[in-house]
Amino acid sequence: MTDVQSAAPRTSADPAAATFSAELWAAYWAAPVLSGGFDILADDIVGYWPESLEPVRGKEAYTAKIAELLTAAPDLRLQLVDSATVPAAEGEQLVFLHYVGQGTGPAGPFEIRGLDRVRTRDGIVVENVVRYEPAILAER
Repeated sequence: MTDVQSAAPRTSADPAAATFSAELWAAYWAAPVLSGGFDILADDIVGYWPESLEPVRGKEAYTAKIAELLTAAPDLRLQLVDSATVPAAEGEQLVFLHYVGQGTGPAGPFEIRGLDRVRTRDGIVVENVVRYEPAILAER
């Protein structure tokens, strides 16, 4: 399932550049917008969603998937319940995010519970495995 061998590391020389963290994730999903916050994504990020048979590949496809979620549920908000960060391969970390959320989708109001496993390399997200119930987009 994991396919991150080609994920490009960040090339920014800016030491103040944002790096991914559970706190950054929580701040974004407390009031998600599509106009920013994506500088922490690798250009060739790989994302896995419950309602998709194939992963999305690349920053454009990944952010389009987030846009699809926010279009289906414009008031979607996620709250971080717990997180854990563990070392992985050299220069990589795995960040596990347990969250709950609510919003209004095509079938009306919903609540979800989810778990993401985010792989970062040098602070940049190279892969995200997203799992939540119930699937929001499957109801469309």
